[in-house]
Amino acid sequence: MEIKQVAEVLILEGLKEPTLNALVPNVDNYTVLLMQPQGRIEASTIGVRNQDRNLALKQYGRFLTDAQQTNADLVITPEYSMPWETLVTAIREGTVPEKGKIWALGCESIRVSDLDNYKRSLSSMVSVIYEQLDSESSRFVSPLAYVFNAPLAEGSGVKTTLLIQFKTYPMGDSDHFEVSGMQRGTQIYQFGGNNQSLRLVSLICSDAFAFEDSQAALIYDRALILHLQLNPSPRHEEFHECRTKLLRYSGDATEVLCLNWARDVFECCGTQTKSWNNIAGTAWYLKSHDFDKRDTTLCNNHQKGLYYTWLAPLRTHALFFNFEAATYLLEATKVYHYAVSAPTSRRRGPQLKKICTWNQENETWNEQAAADDGFSVVVSESGYAKDNIKRIADSNPLEAERILALCAGEIANTDEWHTVNELDSCIIDASEVICRLTFCQDTDERAHDFRIARLKRCGRLWDILKTDDQLPPALEDFKDGFYFEWSPNSPHQNAISTSGKRATVIYMGEESSIEQVEATAKKVAEYIHRASSDINQSLSAKQRLAVWFRENNEIILYDYLRYVRIDQTGDTSEFDIGRET
Repeated sequence: MEIKQVAEVLILEGLKEPTLNALVPNVDNYTVLLMQPQGRIEASTIGVRNQDRNLALKQYGRFLTDAQQTNADLVITPEYSMPWETLVTAIREGTVPEKGKIWALGCESIRVSDLDNYKRSLSSMVSVIYEQLDSESSRFVSPLAYVFNAPLAEGSGVKTTLLIQFKTYPMGDSDHFEVSGMQRGTQIYQFGGNNQSLRLVSLICSDAFAFEDSQAALIYDRALILHLQLNPSPRHEEFHECRTKLLRYSGDATEVLCLNWARDVFECCGTQTKSWNNIAGTAWYLKSHDFDKRDTTLCNNHQKGLYYTWLAPLRTHALFFNFEAATYLLEATKVYHYAVSAPTSRRRGPQLKKICTWNQENETWNEQAAADDGFSVVVSESGYAKDNIKRIADSNPLEAERILALCAGEIANTDEWHTVNELDSCIIDASEVICRLTFCQDTDERAHDFRIARLKRCGRLWDILKTDDQLPPALEDFKDGFYFEWSPNSPHQNAISTSGKRATVIYMGEESSIEQVEATAKKVAEYIHRASSDINQSLSAKQRLAVWFRENNEIILYDYLRYVRIDQTGDTSEFDIGRET
């Protein structure tokens, strides 16, 4: 593949590269409208397209109308999705982007000869530009259509332009569907990148297989990279490696937006229908040092369907979209700021403003107040604690995850364990399996087992706290009632009695050795000590620390008298080499 400057392509058509709002490195935010379509496709010798033609024409037609009405700066659909009939009709009816806006539309497959026909029929209205491939070939192409207004090279005025990029590398499958049936392009287009303009570059699905380190080095800096996919395995190692090539460099001015179809794609080939049982995997990856990690921001995103994770190997924020079919309207900060004063240069990342699902009766994309994160289905695994945990999750899902982590004693080796990039359920590794407790759409076995085990541990702790003879004297007040609660002012405590006294309660089950139990108890006690304002508060809080575990089918409370002995003054660290361990 060749990375080609858009300016070089346009000048041959008497046009200049447009100034795109999303690529101006100023303080102004920009809006993004994307569509994650429902997955019923058909594959044949003419390529890939939507199976239900009537529904597709309605949904994508309404989407382009919404794109124009919302005046979004960047509009995106995934690979093989936009029907050509819809796009051509919109152009003929004047439904096109305004100046400074751009649409990046993954379109249904098409033969080059049919594309030539569209080019001729639209020539009086738009400039249609693409690299010349074999027009006589019966093979299809997988196209990305950029739609924008380009200034005329001579004189004033603009012309609506359709710049089409073709997929350069086939997806592998046992039937060699694209290997045998797809005609490959050779060029990838780059908008911007000069004169303090940011870059915009797009890859089409398996382009990632041929994406080289040298190409990543050319485009990663101050760049927004779109990766449009129809992908049954969006976290396959080849796709992850592509993201790694872009995000592994120093600096924080790289963002990757991967857009796939919704989960559970059905592929129809002749009379055969196959379910992919896939996740969606649509995600926004960014490295901004100013990323807004406040609970209010992340919870607002969560409610509408955008969920936070921390991609630890790349030290990258990864925001996953709800897996269901929907359209999403976001407001985002620029990938880089130039000549912006420090107090206003806060690249806080994307904020999800609206999620819309298809209303079949009205044939419109209707705004939803909230997206279903799936937690209500699994919260019952926490037993009698479920109502308490569900209430917290409805108000602040991150607080629920902190409580559940502390209930299990699964906290990081830092007193900042409760921050989102330290909280174990928010961290993803190179596999990108999502173990978020309050976002439960990842069907991977590891994610499923993690959630169930964590919730069950909480339920068993609740049962222990409801058993009077299991409570230490320091928690006598729990006999009159208690509930789980987390507060940033008391981050290492997860329960409170009805009389208002906080405590730290942990159940480590039968999976932990006595050494692990002891280490966890000491670690939490140390964090409590550091967070206390004085010695008396430290000792009082540590006296209300209780750690249970199971051994030989018996529930045991670990060393509950440790902080009520007369020699425990509370003024030393748990890890002081001079004290008894």
